[in-house]
Amino acid sequence: MAGVSLAKVRKTYPGGAAAVHEMSLEIADREFVVLVGPSGCGKTTLLRMIAGLETPTAGEVLIGGRPVNGVAPKDRDIAMVFQNYAIYPHMTVYDNLAFGLRRRGVPPEEADRRVREAAGILGIDALLDRRPRALSGGQRQRVAVGRAIVREPKVFLFDEPLSNLDARLRVEMRKEIKLLHRRLQTTMLYVTHDQVEAMTLGERVCVMNAGRIEQSGAPLEVYDNPATRFVAAFLGSPPMNFLPGRLRRSETRTLFEGRGFVLALPEGMTVGAEAFDLPVELGVRPEDLADDPQAAPQTFIPGAVELVEALGNEQLVHVLCGEARIISRREAHLRAPPGAAQRLVPRPDRLCLFRADSGSRLDARRRTPTP
Repeated sequence: MAGVSLAKVRKTYPGGAAAVHEMSLEIADREFVVLVGPSGCGKTTLLRMIAGLETPTAGEVLIGGRPVNGVAPKDRDIAMVFQNYAIYPHMTVYDNLAFGLRRRGVPPEEADRRVREAAGILGIDALLDRRPRALSGGQRQRVAVGRAIVREPKVFLFDEPLSNLDARLRVEMRKEIKLLHRRLQTTMLYVTHDQVEAMTLGERVCVMNAGRIEQSGAPLEVYDNPATRFVAAFLGSPPMNFLPGRLRRSETRTLFEGRGFVLALPEGMTVGAEAFDLPVELGVRPEDLADDPQAAPQTFIPGAVELVEALGNEQLVHVLCGEARIISRREAHLRAPPGAAQRLVPRPDRLCLFRADSGSRLDARRRTPTP
């Protein structure tokens, strides 16, 4: 097994466009790390530089402590699974799995052992005589993963491998990939734009934006304690609600003055003196807002129900608060007819404050983990 190290890696294309800024990242041996971010943030470019399919403009890539900048992809001891299955349509599943081994001169007995072992791990051992046209999308993706497994590499690289699958198959394959990491105990780096994949798969997530890592950490730690407005908005479905306003001091508390309401911030929520001179945004996630008709002044955000999305096990209540629209996640049986007045009380330990200009976090207090 081997870890992966990136030391001030940068990728700039002709014309000066920077896909990846100077980035340093340490991925430990046997760790499962997910790079997540919107299209164009540089995550796939970063993965391709590790694989040797792109050449860094500057910086160094190390695999297992060995610099690999000038090493050909086939000699890096990595295996990559792409978004497209890239399996040969005229070959059986067995031949697809064995093809790369034969090309590298692996003895037939050893190749057969690896193919059958990988097929057993992925549950496709009954499909070895079929051709790809006789397989479902999920089965084809398993074959693509199997081609990577038979190589027995030090590092697995996944480039949005589930994007072409339907919702049910994506859920199934997420489970399979997580179990695969547990069985193989191999270093894995996974790229996705899907925050649900990132939260459910990774031991650590790195949220990327504009060629940089905005925040890295355990999935729930990043979700509960976003370092920037971008991270707070990107992780979560629906995303975090943001309300513009300013801070002011009262005799006993710090107050957030929104548009049409005043909210007293909890005593444990501390901000620097500079925050009182800046336009700020108050952030609160949909699951941390509850309607309380008896709420006391300065403890709630007023509004009226605009529409309700019934999702079966829960409902998303869209509330119009002055010029702002926010979402509250609630139990399915709670009634919220359109036009009904709302007093939305946020959980005091779950609020975030961000600078309106830069999006950086202002409050110093850590939020408590999601129960």
